[in-house]
Amino acid sequence: MEGEILSNRYEIKERIGEGGMALVYKAKDRLLHRWVAIKVLRDQYASDLDFVERFRREAQAAASLSHPNVVNIYDVGEVHDTHYIVMEYVRGINLKELIRQEGKLAPAQSVDIALQVAAALGHAHRNHLVHRDIKPHNILITDEGRVKVTDFGIARAASSATLTQTGLVIGSVHYFSPEQARGGITSDQSDIYSLGIVLYEMLTGRVPFTGETPIAVALQQLQEPVPSPRKIEPGIPIALENVIIKALAKEPRERFASADEFMLALQKTGLGTGGPIEWENGQEGEWVEDPEAATRMVPRAGLGEATRIHGVEREENVGNGKSPRSSKKRRTKTFIFLFVLAFLGGLFWAISYLPQLIFPAEVTVPDISGLTVDEARIALEKRGLKLAVDKEVENAEIPAGRIIRQDPAANRRVKEGRTIWVVVSSGPRLAQVPDVVGLHVDEAKELIVEAGLRVGMETPVFEPTVLQEYVVSQSPQSGTFLEAGLAVDLMVSMADTERPFVVVPNLKGQPLEEAKASIRRLGLAIGNVWSDSDPTQAAWAIIAHKPSAGEWVPQGSAVDFVYNSRGTGQPAQRPPRGVFPEGNSGADPEALEPDDAALGQGVKGGVREASVQVTIPPGPDQEVVVVVVDDLGAREAYRGIHPGETTVTRHVRGYGSDARIQVYIDNFKVSETGFPE
Repeated sequence: MEGEILSNRYEIKERIGEGGMALVYKAKDRLLHRWVAIKVLRDQYASDLDFVERFRREAQAAASLSHPNVVNIYDVGEVHDTHYIVMEYVRGINLKELIRQEGKLAPAQSVDIALQVAAALGHAHRNHLVHRDIKPHNILITDEGRVKVTDFGIARAASSATLTQTGLVIGSVHYFSPEQARGGITSDQSDIYSLGIVLYEMLTGRVPFTGETPIAVALQQLQEPVPSPRKIEPGIPIALENVIIKALAKEPRERFASADEFMLALQKTGLGTGGPIEWENGQEGEWVEDPEAATRMVPRAGLGEATRIHGVEREENVGNGKSPRSSKKRRTKTFIFLFVLAFLGGLFWAISYLPQLIFPAEVTVPDISGLTVDEARIALEKRGLKLAVDKEVENAEIPAGRIIRQDPAANRRVKEGRTIWVVVSSGPRLAQVPDVVGLHVDEAKELIVEAGLRVGMETPVFEPTVLQEYVVSQSPQSGTFLEAGLAVDLMVSMADTERPFVVVPNLKGQPLEEAKASIRRLGLAIGNVWSDSDPTQAAWAIIAHKPSAGEWVPQGSAVDFVYNSRGTGQPAQRPPRGVFPEGNSGADPEALEPDDAALGQGVKGGVREASVQVTIPPGPDQEVVVVVVDDLGAREAYRGIHPGETTVTRHVRGYGSDARIQVYIDNFKVSETGFPE
C-alpha cells in the first residue's frame, strides 16, 4: 500500500509492523501535518464479518481510553472494503526488542516499566476493559522512556461474557493466564497474570514456561508451579520475587485484586528510578528522589488547595552608572560574535561531512536470510543500510517472520543508505481440524481431506456405546490449527470379533529371551529387534519396546524391542538363542560376538546413527531441541540452551528404515532430515 492516500488525507509511507489480523503502516496526516500509525485489516479478513467486527471493536475499546501510557486512537475509517484505524505514532521500540538487545533488564528498570504498564491497565479496568493480550510485543517504549500499551484488539467489556471462543484461544500462549488456557472467564486478574509473566521475562531474559508445542505450554500454565526467578538470576531482590509469585498464582483470587494493588506492591520493593506514573481516584502523585531515604511518593496539590503564585522581583539598575545605550551595544557585539561562530562551525561541518553525503562509502551486504525482520534490520543498520519488506509468502520450511530471500543478494557491494528488499515467510498454510467425532468413518475422512489435511492412523477400538465404523475420538481435537497436509488420527468403533485384544506388559529390564517368551504367550508376534548401549542395565536386558506397557493391541500384533548390548561393567555375553533375525539364524552362536555392527540389525531396517550439527543464528541465548521420529515413536534426543552464532554437534540413533531427525530452535522447526543410508 506504500504511496496510497486513504480518505484523501493519510499518505502511506512504509510498513512498520504486522499482527495476526492487520498490517501497520507509517503514514503522514496531510491535514494536521503529523506522523501517524495506521492499522489496516488484512485483505483475507475484510470479507469476514466476524473479523471486521472484532477489528472495529478494537478501535472502540481503545478510543474510550485516555491515558499517557495508552496509545491514542485518532480516527477510524473504511475505503473500498479497506478497514483501518489511525493511531498515535510512537517513536521507539517494543519491549520484546529491548529484551532481545539487552538479554535481561535491571530490576529498577523492570519495575519502572511494569509500574507504567500497570497504570495503563488500571485505567482500562476502571473503564470495564480487559486487555487479554499483555505481552512484550504490545508494550512500546518511546525514545524518552515513556511506556505505551497498544493493541486492545481482543479486549472486551468486562460486564459482558468473556469466555474464550470454542476452538480458538485468544491471546499468546506464553503470556496468557490459566483461565484463558482452560477457556474460562477472563478478568482484571488475567491481565495482572500476563504482566507478571512480562516482569519475569524482563528480569531473567526468558519466559517461565516453554514447550515444543503451544498445547504443551498451555498445560504448564495450568499445572506447573512457577520456577523461581532468583534461581535464574540471583540478583533479583526477594521482595520483587514475592511480587512476581503472587501475580502468577494459578487461581485469580490469590493474585492482586487490582492493578493499583500490584503497583503499590512494586513500590514497596524500594526499586525504580523515578519514572512518571499516572494515578487516579485521588491517589495522583509522582516519583521524587529523597536523598535521605528510599524513593517515596509526594502527593500533588489537591483540588481544594489554593494555587499559590510567587512573583519575580525586578532588579533595578539604580546608581550603577551604566546607560541603556552601552548595554545595547554589548548585546549587538555578542550577537555578531555568536553568528560568526555558528557560520564558521557550519562551514567546518560542510567541509568535513558534505562529501560523505554526496559520495557515500560502499559496504558489503550481509547475508540476512533465515533471520527475523528485527534481527535483519539490526544487522543492516550496523552496515548503514535500510530494510523494507517486499511481500510475505507461505513457506512450510521457513518459520513465520523469518526472511526467505533478499535483494540485493548477500556479499554485493552497495552504497551506504541503500534499501535492502526482503521476502518474508508467513509460515505454512494452516488448516483447522474439523469435528468428526460421532460421524461415519467415510464421512470423517472426506471432511478431513476437504480441510486440507490427511487421514492418519485408524485405530480400531471396542466401544459398545458407539455404532460400528463410527469415530469414537480424534487427535488432534477439533478447532486446532495444523500445518496443511498433516495427519489427523482416528479411533474407530469396531465389533467385538474373535480376535481379542490384550494388554502389553511392562518388559523393561527383562532378559530378551524371557521378554520374547512373554509376548508369545499373549499371542503377540516378535517384530523388530534392535541393540543399544545402556551402562545402567545388564547385558541383554530390554531397554524399550513398542507398543508400550499398558496399551491394548489385537492378538497377533508385532512388538518391537530394543535391548542392551553391553552390561554394567560385565563382560560381553554370548547372545542367547533367538536374538538375531532370521538372516543370521544359521550362524554358529558360539562364534558370534555382540558388537554393534551385528547386534544393530533389526528385522525391518536396523539401527541408524547420525551426527547432527546445529548452527545457532545470531542473537541472544536460544534453546536447541533434537527430536528423533522412528519406529519407536517420537522422543527428545537432546535439549540445551546455547549462545548465538555457535555450533552444536550431537550423535543420535534411530530405529527402522524410516527414522527421521527434527531440529527445533526456540520452538521453531528449522530442519527435518532422514538418517544416512
